[in-house]
Amino acid sequence: MVVPVLVLWLATAAAVALAALGGAMLAPLMPLGAAFAVAIALLGGAERRATAAGAVLALASLGFALARAHRRGGVGASPAGSFRLGLPVVLVAVLVGAAVAAALPSGNRADPRTLRPRPVTSVAELDPLAQVRGQLTASPPRRLGTVTLASSTGRLPVDRVTTAVLGDFDGASWRNHDAYLSAGTTLPRDADGGLATNGPTVTVRAHVTIDRLDTPLLPVVGRPIRLSGVPAAFDPRTGTLVHTAAASSYQYQLAATVPTPGAGRLADAVPGSGPDLARYQTIPPGLPPALVQVAARATAGARTAYAELTALQRFLRDPAAFPYDLAGRPGHSYGSLTRLLTSDDPREGHSYAEQHAAAFALLARIKGFPSRIAVGYLLGPDTAGGRGVFTLSQARAHAWPEVYLAGIGWTPFEPTDTSRLSHSEPPDTASTAAGGMASAPTPTPPSPPSPPKLSAIPRLDQSHSGAGQQARQLAVAVLVALAALLALLPLAIVSEKARRRRRRAGPPGQRVAAAWQEARDRLSEWGVRLVRSRSASEVVGDAAALGPPVIEPLGLLEPLLSRALYSRQDAAEADAARAWELVDLLRRRLREQGSWPRRLRAALDPRPLLGPRAARSGAASGPGEAGRTRGVRLRGVRLRAAAGRSGA
Repeated sequence: MVVPVLVLWLATAAAVALAALGGAMLAPLMPLGAAFAVAIALLGGAERRATAAGAVLALASLGFALARAHRRGGVGASPAGSFRLGLPVVLVAVLVGAAVAAALPSGNRADPRTLRPRPVTSVAELDPLAQVRGQLTASPPRRLGTVTLASSTGRLPVDRVTTAVLGDFDGASWRNHDAYLSAGTTLPRDADGGLATNGPTVTVRAHVTIDRLDTPLLPVVGRPIRLSGVPAAFDPRTGTLVHTAAASSYQYQLAATVPTPGAGRLADAVPGSGPDLARYQTIPPGLPPALVQVAARATAGARTAYAELTALQRFLRDPAAFPYDLAGRPGHSYGSLTRLLTSDDPREGHSYAEQHAAAFALLARIKGFPSRIAVGYLLGPDTAGGRGVFTLSQARAHAWPEVYLAGIGWTPFEPTDTSRLSHSEPPDTASTAAGGMASAPTPTPPSPPSPPKLSAIPRLDQSHSGAGQQARQLAVAVLVALAALLALLPLAIVSEKARRRRRRAGPPGQRVAAAWQEARDRLSEWGVRLVRSRSASEVVGDAAALGPPVIEPLGLLEPLLSRALYSRQDAAEADAARAWELVDLLRRRLREQGSWPRRLRAALDPRPLLGPRAARSGAASGPGEAGRTRGVRLRGVRLRAAAGRSGA
């Protein structure tokens, strides 16, 4: 909010100052147009809202220009004629501009944080994939926290949360070498360059409570677009987050989008391509030829790209060839995967999510698919915390591969049997499979955890947290608007007063009348009421309460005004100069007799801008009324002395 509010404040202040100074007719609109352009660049992706806001801004701007042109006498002889001519032109210009803006292609959101990134380097030392086994074998497994979910459809589009995404493979390990940038509330939607999806998506809002997490990696759902509640850094390419606070327990809220392609679209999908995906298709040197043969054998008979991926998934889920076993050999390098996929020793086939995810990702790259590995947690059952509340536990730590499909985005696959995540074979089971002697029966594996209920989460429009967040956003917007108004009001008052002080131009008679009006404005700031029916001598009497030092310049100025208004001869240049000398003296005397708080109140007093009030019914007219009938308009500082003289 800091950048938008600052830009809005500066643009409004500049527009008010330019309007007060006068000059070019369209000059006050330039700061507002620049601020709107900055807003469009920073908030790209909301094209419909931007078009509507642009149309409203254009209508208001052209209406302002029309009114200002009429005041200058440049559009017509009368207000009716001006608006009959100008309003159709304004409306047509706005409609044409809005139509053209809606038809133009829109770009991605600009993120100033990418201009000078501040990377979080500590994350590069982590190996989340190697930590999966340690969490699954923890005894007892530790509860990490909860995730409360609500979606735009009322159904759960995912059954897992992601903490890390690994797309860089060097033949020995999978890592993520991207830089994490300092994150604000709004996260980039299309930070992957040309990797934006164009299919159906579901909006998900998550409230995450972490009891204890030994890594700075934050659990996220889908592609995060908004974050609040925790200081964090964001990886724009992978959509992952790390917290930057020294705390092991915290809460945060995020909103995310999740692609939901249909079965037909998946069946027709093709692998993505382009420079943005080159890193996810890279195969490092030293690839064993045997792995190329395994990829060809596993996908034999598949006729479509998606069929090849599902064939790889079935191949690695075969319990006879690759039984799930946390006691299997760890690792995901070329050597580890070659032993897993090509060895004749049944013991080498015992494996778990680390090897299955790495094998799938590598075999997919061999077949030409952009792939990467995601690490996180499967969502636990939502029976303990209420509707839409899921448990995060070490017992559900997991890793899985993702493949980028053109137009769909990163799509997860599951080459691992997730019903036995904590299962380990006894040490003698593998020996028996190789011809050894069994010494004890195999214990019964634990019951598989209950899967999350896919239709038991609140809809976003029914979510209390969502309504609360909208109410908070509205309250913040109202407070910001009020704060901006309070900040700009004094500036507007001071600017308008400064503009009105520039009344020293024109014929001498007009300058004398302007000097009297300036004196009345200054008196009103110090408590003297402005009433149209009061004559000059009566105004001097009203100011008597301010003391003799103030009465003296007023008493000398009153005869000059009377001569300028009622004399048959034009006012002399010396009278105009003397009138403004007396006004300057009056201003000094007023400042000298008041404290600085009183002087500040006078400077910010808006009463001179409101004009004098009309006399109440039944009040005596007095000489002031007679002066107005003779053609004198003091408030507009226009002196029509000629009319007064001709009537005399």
